[in-house]
Amino acid sequence: MHYQQHPLSAAFPSMSEAEYAALIDSITNIGVQNPITIFEGMVLDGWNRYRAATELGHECPEVLLGDVDPRDFVLAQNSARRNLTASQRALAAATCYQWKPVGNPLFGNISELPAQGAVAAAAKVSDRTLRHAKHVVDHGVDEVKEAVRSGAMPVDVAAEISRLPTEQQAAAVASPKTRKARIHGKPKKGPMADALRTALIAAAAKDEAAEAALKIAALETEVFALRDQLAEVQGDLAAAVRVLDASDQTAAALAEAKASRDMVRSLKDRQNSMQSQIADLTRQVKSWKKKAEATA
Repeated sequence: MHYQQHPLSAAFPSMSEAEYAALIDSITNIGVQNPITIFEGMVLDGWNRYRAATELGHECPEVLLGDVDPRDFVLAQNSARRNLTASQRALAAATCYQWKPVGNPLFGNISELPAQGAVAAAAKVSDRTLRHAKHVVDHGVDEVKEAVRSGAMPVDVAAEISRLPTEQQAAAVASPKTRKARIHGKPKKGPMADALRTALIAAAAKDEAAEAALKIAALETEVFALRDQLAEVQGDLAAAVRVLDASDQTAAALAEAKASRDMVRSLKDRQNSMQSQIADLTRQVKSWKKKAEATA
């Protein structure tokens, strides 16, 4: 019987060519020692063993998945692989725990996503790394997901790229050469580094522009409030002046008039300062938008 790979198994990266060659040698010499696990008529665990055995024409022992959550099972089977990075484990976990069984009453009560801390612990990654991975799964195009799954891109960088429009995401990882470039820590030279740098600049510019726009809106609201307050204080000052005229400049009226003048001066200074901030932020927004457009 010919099997296909289960989607939960496919969430994890395949063996390298060298690892697969070693597996071929092992099966050639001693056969398949550990049975593959079948779930929903597909290979849930042991896909590489099955593929190698089929290629060699060897028998491949198999067992059906028991009464366990298939997501927990496949994650436990693969998380111990030493060659997987934290980014790869996090992406696989986020992918697995968003899987839903189709038409299988035995697993109809599986929730979409358990507590984040439990998933992160099962994948042996931090909550933050898992959040990045979930964002990539939810918003990243296939090219971005594959870059993380293959180990070519850290998941935190992929999460930034997945915040961009779809066409910009694809452009960042479209070249076959960029998929092979590994960037950990500081960006290295090469097409992948250039693509990531471009995408991150665009994302940063977009975020900065949005944040500045919010600040401008808040400042403008405060300016309007200051104008109302200034008008009220100026009215008080006019009333105090009228009192002065009527009371032959009593000490109390003088003090009230001075306080009102000081308040007017303070409010005007505050208003001028805020309008200056608005002007500066507006210029920054224009600059950030130009950066974002230039990298689009």
